[in-house]
Amino acid sequence: MSSGAHLDLVRGVNDAGVLALLRGGNPMARHDIAEALDVTPQAVTKILARLGERGLVEEAGTVSAGPGKPAVLHRLVPRSRRAIGVHVTRTRVRAVIVDLTGTILAACERDLEAGTSPDRLVDIVAELATQLRSTGEGALVGIGVGMPGSVDHDAGVFRGSEASDPWSGLALRARLVERLGLPALVENDSTAAIVAESWSSPHAVPDAALVLVEDGIGAGLRLGDVLHRGAHSDAGEVGHTVVVLDGEPCTCGRRGCAQAEHAAALARGDVARAARILASVVVDLVVLLDVDRIILAGRSIHRHHAAYLDAVRGAMATELPRHDWLHVEVLVSTHGDDAIALGAAAEVLEDEFGVPAALAGPA
Repeated sequence: MSSGAHLDLVRGVNDAGVLALLRGGNPMARHDIAEALDVTPQAVTKILARLGERGLVEEAGTVSAGPGKPAVLHRLVPRSRRAIGVHVTRTRVRAVIVDLTGTILAACERDLEAGTSPDRLVDIVAELATQLRSTGEGALVGIGVGMPGSVDHDAGVFRGSEASDPWSGLALRARLVERLGLPALVENDSTAAIVAESWSSPHAVPDAALVLVEDGIGAGLRLGDVLHRGAHSDAGEVGHTVVVLDGEPCTCGRRGCAQAEHAAALARGDVARAARILASVVVDLVVLLDVDRIILAGRSIHRHHAAYLDAVRGAMATELPRHDWLHVEVLVSTHGDDAIALGAAAEVLEDEFGVPAALAGPA
């Protein structure tokens, strides 16, 4: 990396840190920002100047803190940037447009017919994005899409849940860039969902796993305050861990996978067993990764949140080795059906915040 590129990255990280603080909504003075980020007030002055030139922050009055000149307060300008986020499932596409704080300005959705072709999927995503793009003011930064299954994040290609997946190989990012003339990225749905959690609560989930129960079961991972996608962008596919030897057949070709057993239990109306299966997966995740926060999300979770929450918390208290001192907080996502779309949009906005993302397309 050249010295210039390294300097740009450092500046980007510092800019992102200031914006994350201001995203909380409260105006802040220069010395408070410096103290929170452990940088010098002089550095904060330069950062605020850069952000002000881009229209991302503005002055918000002054405050007196004793003798001397009153301190100038700065705040985020939410309307200055917008992004579109899309959540694709096998039966539905939901799209939102958000501002720089992640506030949803508008939303729309479309049902998918069984056997929807890749071309038709691209058409629907593009149509929903076109419907939303005139909502709000400020620069439209781009579009992010959360997909159910394996995604090549760097290439923007959907790999699918199995080789026979009819959408497998869809170069969705390139297709959307061509159709919309906007920068675009494609993300795994569970990873997008944990981005939404960290976006709304910066630095609150440095070591966390979000377990998403939608068409299957997946986990979005944030380890050491960094998203973890794995060597092939395929980390977190916990639905394909075996929980019953020689159990229910799974679409991946194995038997007894967690998501196959979970789906079978729900099909029988046995919510209690489905919740126990998920609890077993969560305990394994905690043992493997040593995260201190588990966030449950997805349609099945929200439909039966009490049963799942009780089962997972019970398993944490009885099945986790050394649970007497390993404290793990278990929560249900507060973003509901918008978590994945919101997270996909937030990833696009992070590019404006100076955080590197796999955003490709017209600047």
